[in-house]
Amino acid sequence: MGERKAERTLVLCVDRDDDVGVKAKVKTPIIGKEENLRVATKLALADPEEADANAMFEAVRLYEHLTATAGPGEAYEIATITGSPLGGVKADRKLLAELSEVLRVFPANGVILVTDGYADEVVIPLIQSKVPIVSVKRVVVRHSRSIEETAALFSRYLRLLLENPRYSRIVLGLPGALILILVVLWMLNLLVYAWMAILVGIGAFMFVKGFGLDRRIENFIRAARSRVFKFPPPHVYVAAISYAAGTLIVLLATYQVAWYLTYYAPVVGISYADLAALIGWLCVNTSHMFVAGFCVLILGRCLHWFMRKDPRGWYGLVGLLVCAWSYRLLYEAGRILLNPMLSYTDLMATFLVGVLMVALATIIVNIIRARLAWPGRGGLEAEEGS
Repeated sequence: MGERKAERTLVLCVDRDDDVGVKAKVKTPIIGKEENLRVATKLALADPEEADANAMFEAVRLYEHLTATAGPGEAYEIATITGSPLGGVKADRKLLAELSEVLRVFPANGVILVTDGYADEVVIPLIQSKVPIVSVKRVVVRHSRSIEETAALFSRYLRLLLENPRYSRIVLGLPGALILILVVLWMLNLLVYAWMAILVGIGAFMFVKGFGLDRRIENFIRAARSRVFKFPPPHVYVAAISYAAGTLIVLLATYQVAWYLTYYAPVVGISYADLAALIGWLCVNTSHMFVAGFCVLILGRCLHWFMRKDPRGWYGLVGLLVCAWSYRLLYEAGRILLNPMLSYTDLMATFLVGVLMVALATIIVNIIRARLAWPGRGGLEAEEGS
């Protein structure tokens, strides 16, 4: 039979917020019984209410008990490691570095962890990543754990409110702005309007946050900064110009309709009560502007697609034809609304010719697209992704 492997157990005291280093002014890690006893005494004299000092005394007591009752092949050592007052990643890295240093001096195959109970959920996984934990000993003195956890939680949220821009805008920014408004009104002898100014400030803040205008502005500024000296491709300019021109024409057509309704319609004898006649008159006199505006929008989109060799451009041409043809259909319908005695022949002929034109254009577009063999929409997206 092989020899039994020696059990080397480390009694480890952990001080994650580094009260030992801050209050006792001692460099860590601390290895050995005498050194831990000396530092624990120094820490207790520096702060008699310090829970970490009690944890270190408990570690020393536990170490003495284990060494006194140790059997053959059992070896024990005591050490104290610390983190950082700043907490977070910096404290965890320091704990791991000091634990590695202790394990180089005393290669333990098990750890008995002694803590004051604060931040155990963070410390335990760190220790286990280096060496197995045999047992955990928590030292709780007069509910110090709950008090310390409450203080740590309060300080954590206070730091979050003060340092995180998302919350500091509300906790500090809004009250600060209201105080500045009150000071300015006081200097101008206009404190009688203070409540009105405060309501306006709070209302503006709620409006901006409610509709997410601050995020939209930040995203716009971020996108603008990322595009400095990076001009978009030509098809973007074509689409932008066509959108601007088409929208302008549609707005002008809307203004023209409003002008006709306000000034010109009563002059030509169109009664507002005669809704059919009014609609017909508007179709005859203003539909060309709306159709022209939408045609410009569709044409710009078609050019945008063609410059990217997107097959949707061909179908856009069919849509452009339908949009242009709709003017004649609206015109004929408007004439009949103005004069119901007119024949429906022109309206039906316009409708039939338009249907035939759209069908013929669709067939031609499919033939041209097949001849050019442009990639489908799925292939185009794959190319853009690559």
